[in-house]
Amino acid sequence: MSQVFYHYTELEEHPAGLWRITKPDERERYIDASYRLMRNPKRFLEAMLRAVKEWPKSMEASMTTPSLNQRAWMGHAGCCIAVGSPEDLTRLGWHRLTSKQQDKANAAADEAIEFWQSHKRVEAMPERSLWDA
Repeated sequence: MSQVFYHYTELEEHPAGLWRITKPDERERYIDASYRLMRNPKRFLEAMLRAVKEWPKSMEASMTTPSLNQRAWMGHAGCCIAVGSPEDLTRLGWHRLTSKQQDKANAAADEAIEFWQSHKRVEAMPERSLWDA
């Protein structure tokens, strides 16, 4: 698949706040919320799958960018959509995870990426829940 481009104003991540600057007194809340989400692989996967469905243009632009760390971006999207954490604070939450927790979070991100790659269009995506597995 060729790289797909959209103007940033068309990307769902922009109004959702993935790149917003937070006030200093809000930072710890988002760092902790991201950490708590990412340390729970089932909840984290559900959040990323939600992003796959609710952010089709952001997904397409990001998942077709060859130089992008897709695991990291998928995790950022999941944390933003589930707990409102912007990208920079999600990265700080990531560093609170143990190596084992990071491995499990990466496996969840890989599963979400594979799901996106299998369907690529929202219309083709089946309803998916971990509880159905």
